[in-house]
Amino acid sequence: MLGRKEDELIQKVALFIRNLNHEAEKGSLIVVEGKRDKAALRSLGFLGKMVMLCHNGSINSLAESASSYKKTILLLDLDNEGRVLTKKAAKMLQGKTVIDLAYRKELGALTKGRIRHVEELIRFKDFIMPIGA
Repeated sequence: MLGRKEDELIQKVALFIRNLNHEAEKGSLIVVEGKRDKAALRSLGFLGKMVMLCHNGSINSLAESASSYKKTILLLDLDNEGRVLTKKAAKMLQGKTVIDLAYRKELGALTKGRIRHVEELIRFKDFIMPIGA
């Protein structure tokens, strides 16, 4: 049995994923670092378009991909490497698309810094019912 704090966190993570899906439905592109980040979001029911930044030189093609979306949500890790990649990607995307860093900040806030890597969200997969399941 989960405690009240854990239950609240699960609800916040579920809402986070629901909001990401809503953004994707409105035409946003989600950018994550790699395969495990993508797998974690999919396991929680995220259905939208994602680009992996650390996959087949995709940092170079990011600007091209992002320009066809209304908004690009940079959901990169909350560690030093993630900060560097976020700055690099934001600089590259400037003027090509609307850049959204709010979800990255929200992830740190809702988990009170306990989750620093997007892939760690996979720990909630047994508690969150994916959409359409």
